[in-house]
Amino acid sequence: GFNEMYNNPPPIDLTPAEAAIFWGKYVQPAAVANGLILVSPTAKNKDKGIKWFADFLKQCYDRRFQTDPCDIEIIKRFAVHEYENCESNRFEKGYGGGSSELITGLAQQLGNYGGKNDWLTYLRNRDLWVTETNCYWESTAPHLDSKEQCLRTTGQKWQTHGSGHLSKMNKMANVERYAWWTVWHEIMKPNFQHMSTKPNYLTYFNGQLTPIGKAYLSPGNPKVDCEFPGVKLYARDATLTGTAELFTCKSTGTQMIRRGGAFKEQLGTVTFAVNVPSSGNYAINVSYLTKNDRNLSVSVNNGRPGYYTFRSTSSSWCWGKGGASTVVPLELTGLRAGINTITFGSSMTSMMPLIEWISVVV
Repeated sequence: GFNEMYNNPPPIDLTPAEAAIFWGKYVQPAAVANGLILVSPTAKNKDKGIKWFADFLKQCYDRRFQTDPCDIEIIKRFAVHEYENCESNRFEKGYGGGSSELITGLAQQLGNYGGKNDWLTYLRNRDLWVTETNCYWESTAPHLDSKEQCLRTTGQKWQTHGSGHLSKMNKMANVERYAWWTVWHEIMKPNFQHMSTKPNYLTYFNGQLTPIGKAYLSPGNPKVDCEFPGVKLYARDATLTGTAELFTCKSTGTQMIRRGGAFKEQLGTVTFAVNVPSSGNYAINVSYLTKNDRNLSVSVNNGRPGYYTFRSTSSSWCWGKGGASTVVPLELTGLRAGINTITFGSSMTSMMPLIEWISVVV
């Protein structure tokens, strides 16, 4: 079905009335013609998500006798996206069974609309497909990295998250299937343009599992090793030039590198020497801190740099309360067997994020 139509006002997203028209004209006939299970547009147990989906069901019900009819009875599953709720008990409260926040919220919106007095029965007879989920939006300061999401989904944060929402879904009778967003994404490969980095991937490009990838295979298992792979090279291990300098971040208590990239019309670079067993492409994990979104240039062995956008990790810098770092993966190409250099900050026109450490995935 349609993807998260509750996020933006029209004309960016479809109104429920528009969606019902297109549903009857294109989506529903395609599913029927090919013998497919018809899954609803995305729903969510938040006010906007519930209202949009309830209004869609109303509009669809009103069009049941129109040309290109929209038939709610053909919708056999409800699609759900959830990025803010990885707590096992809270997830069950939001989506578990016929008394969940989702079902009761929809039932309240629908009432006896259209003279239909069995909306609640209709809603309770639809199992859920959780077609996108991760823990990324449980926190924005910082967004959760792969290690932290792994801890929350394997029962290693029991006091706050129980066994985690994946383990809970495995036990929920009304959740038929779920999928993590995402396995891997082409955006992580350098293409010499600014790319926005995220930490939600199940695998690195070489197929090796990220921490959350390991958790996805063993949800609720506290024995999963959630540490980032590779030997860490810390800020103190880097070679600095120009304005780049080492300092101790007060909020984290760790050493970091600041003033890399362009600072006061001068350039500072940060270079790590890494050893890999064979020539090829490798992923690196980068731990960083920044109050605002910042760009970072990355080059291998002084080659052409790729450019990434690193998202804000906290509402303050190191000298304020709450300054926190996070970790994202980057995919690098053209490494040679033996010692290589990875340089941050060359050919930049702005300051880069604070760098805490990197590790190479081998």
